[in-house]
Amino acid sequence: MSYEVYGPYIPVIMLVTFIALFVWVLHPKNKKKFDDAAHLPFDDEGEQEDKADNGRKEK
Repeated sequence: MSYEVYGPYIPVIMLVTFIALFVWVLHPKNKKKFDDAAHLPFDDEGEQEDKADNGRKEK
């Protein structure tokens, strides 16, 4: 149970992980979520504060 045993499998695991992440990022159902995250720096301050509070209203 050393590097000699598991070493050849590490690049394969990393490649599969990279491909899975790539597919997840480019999947059409995630587009709106990533577009919303991309526009967060350009939102108004008031909208950001509302999102940061998770809709909680103080009394």
